[in-house]
Amino acid sequence: MKYHLILENAAGEQLDMSTTANRYMMSKVTGLDPPGATISTATHATMNGSQLNRAFLEKRNIVISFEMRGIGVEKRRHRLYRVAKPSEYIKVYYRTSNIDVYTEGVVETCEPSRFDMPVSGQISILCPDVYFYSTQDTIVQHGSIVSGFKFPFAIAEKPGVPLGVYRNDNSITIQNNGDTIGMEITLEAKGGIVGTPTIYNADTGAYLRITGDILEGDKITITTRHGHRTVTLTRNGVSTPIMNRWVSGSDWLELPTGESHFYLTAMKGLKFLIVTFRHTDVYLGV
Repeated sequence: MKYHLILENAAGEQLDMSTTANRYMMSKVTGLDPPGATISTATHATMNGSQLNRAFLEKRNIVISFEMRGIGVEKRRHRLYRVAKPSEYIKVYYRTSNIDVYTEGVVETCEPSRFDMPVSGQISILCPDVYFYSTQDTIVQHGSIVSGFKFPFAIAEKPGVPLGVYRNDNSITIQNNGDTIGMEITLEAKGGIVGTPTIYNADTGAYLRITGDILEGDKITITTRHGHRTVTLTRNGVSTPIMNRWVSGSDWLELPTGESHFYLTAMKGLKFLIVTFRHTDVYLGV
C-alpha cells in the first residue's frame, strides 16, 4: 500500500518523510494505532472481581524511525531540525488511496545520527488530542425550498428563470466514515419566521429543540462535539450565547459510524427553515 507521512511546522513548511531517492526513508512508524487506555478499578471484600471507576485514552505518541542516504545529508538534517523543532507545534499528515487525515502535536525529540552512514534517527511527537481528523469536512444542507432550477426558454432579456420547489420530505441522511463524533448544526430562516425548530434522530428517537423564533437573517449555531458544546445566536453581526433557549430533554446529537437519519419539525414556518450539518470524520487509528 502506497502512503505518505508528511510533517508540517507552524510556518507551513512541510517535509515528506516517505520519499526515497536520496532523501528521507522511513524504516518504522509507531503511534498510528489507537492509543492505549488507562483503566482504574477498585476491589471490595464483598464482591468478586473488581468495580470499574473510570477508563480513558492516553495521549498519542508517534515515533518515526528514518534513514537519510546519498549526498546533501547535512543540509537535509538541518531542514529536519527546522521543521521538527523540539517543544514546538507540528502537524502530521497521513495519506493513502483511501484516507487523508492529520493530527497535531508537539515535537518531543528529533535525533538524527551524525557519524553513521546511512544516517539514521528518530522523531518523537506527543499528541494530546488522540484523534486523526479528515482534511475535508462533510457538509449536508437541507432546506424546504430547493432553488437553482433553470429552464432554457427566454423571457425578454432573461436567459433563464430561477425557480423553487417545496420539499415534502424533511428527512436528512448523513454518512460518517470515522468514529463517533459531534457536529456543527446551523439553523437559519429564509423567506419567513421559523418557530421552535426540532431535529429528531430517526434511528434513536433522540431530539434537539430550540425554543422561540428564528427571524430572517438570524443564524443559530449548535456545536455538539464533546468538550466544545455551545449554542450561539448571530443577529445583525453580533453573536450571543443562548443556552436559555435550549429545551430541557434535548440531546447533543452525535454521529456514530455509518449512516445517521434525521428529520425536521417546527411549530411554525418549517418551509422557511434552512439547516446545515457539518462534521469532520475522526479516527482513533489509521
